[in-house]
Amino acid sequence: MANHANRPSQWSRYFPRGADTGTAPVRDTLRYFFNAEARDKLRQLLDHAGHVDVAHLHIYHGKQTPAILPVLRERGIPIVQSLHEYKLACPVYTMQRDGKPCDLCVRGSVLNCVRHRCKDASLARSAVMAAERVTSRILGDVRLVDRFFCVSDFQRQIMARAGIPKDKLHTLHNFVDTDATASAPGHDGYLLYFGRIETLKGVATLLQAVTHSGHQLRGAGDGAWRAQMQSLIAGLANVTYLGFQQGEALRRLVGRAKAVIVPSEWNENCPMSVLEAKALGRPVIGARIGGIPELVRDGRDGFLFEAGDAADLARALAALDQADHARLSRNARKDAKARFSHKVYLATLFQHYQDIQPAGAACGRLQTA
Repeated sequence: MANHANRPSQWSRYFPRGADTGTAPVRDTLRYFFNAEARDKLRQLLDHAGHVDVAHLHIYHGKQTPAILPVLRERGIPIVQSLHEYKLACPVYTMQRDGKPCDLCVRGSVLNCVRHRCKDASLARSAVMAAERVTSRILGDVRLVDRFFCVSDFQRQIMARAGIPKDKLHTLHNFVDTDATASAPGHDGYLLYFGRIETLKGVATLLQAVTHSGHQLRGAGDGAWRAQMQSLIAGLANVTYLGFQQGEALRRLVGRAKAVIVPSEWNENCPMSVLEAKALGRPVIGARIGGIPELVRDGRDGFLFEAGDAADLARALAALDQADHARLSRNARKDAKARFSHKVYLATLFQHYQDIQPAGAACGRLQTA
C-alpha cells in the first residue's frame, strides 16, 4: 500500500492508496469496501511482472479489498491466504466482546457486531465493520480463494464453524528461525512474561498466582494495562517490570529464564512468544486456551493450566519446580526444530503452492529456491 513511511522501491508506482478511516470522507468509506485503484494497480503490476505462479494474500480486507480477487482469477493465478486472526469469522477480527472471548458471529448473524457495538463501542463503526464483512463475502473473499492457511488447528476449527469449506482449510503454524538461535544451558531462576500488558493477556491472573508463591517474576512489554499493573506490583520484591524490550536484550531475557509464562485469557492462535521460548530451550507455562495447547506439550516441554485460574497456574508452577528442568529444556528445543523451524514451514508452504497449480503445471522456480 502507498504510505509516507515506505522506503523507496522500484514497485512504488503499483502501490494503491488505502481508505483513510481516520477522517473517513465518503470516497474513503467506499474504498474501504472496494478499492478500485488496488484492482487497477494490480493489473498493471501483473502486466509488468509476466508469469506468476501463485498469489499469497495476508491481511488485505479494508486495504486492497476483495477488488483484487477477480483480477487474479482472470489471469488464472491460484490464490492462497494466510489467516492471522479471525476476520472471516468475526467482523472485528478478534472474537472478543466486553473483554472476554466471544463467538456470537461464528454461530449466528454478523448483526451481533452491531447489536453489541463491538468496534470501539461505536454503533456507526460496528455497522461499517459488519457491512464490510457482508460485502466481502459477496465479492468472493471465500469463494475465489483456493486455500486458506490457519496458524492453528483451533483457528481452522473456528473457520469451519463459520462456514468456510473444510477442504479449503489447512493448518500451517507460525515459524521461528531455529538456526539463528541456540539452546541456552541453565537458567537464572526467574519466570518471564513478555508481550502486551493487557487484561486479556492474563497478566492479572499471573500476578495473583506469583504474589505469595516465592517465585521471581520479570515482566517485559507495554500496553493499556501497564499503569494498573505497576500499581499492583508496587512494593512486591519478587516482581520486576522491565518495560518494553526487543532484539538481543529480549533474547537474553528469554534465554536465561527458568520458564516463559503465557497466561492468555483470549483465543490466541499461535503466539510467537511460545515458539521463541522453545527455540531457546525454555519450558513454557501456557494457558489451556485457543491454539496454545497445540504448542505446549503438557509435562514434556512445559505445563498447561486453565485460563484465568490463578490457583491452577500456581499448581503448574509447582509442577515446574519439581520437574527435570534440563529434560524440559531439551524437549522444548527439539520440538521447536521438528515442528516450527523455518525450513519445515517453507517445505510445507512450497508443497501447498505446488498442489494448487493447474494440471500439468509446475512451480519450477519454487522447487529450486
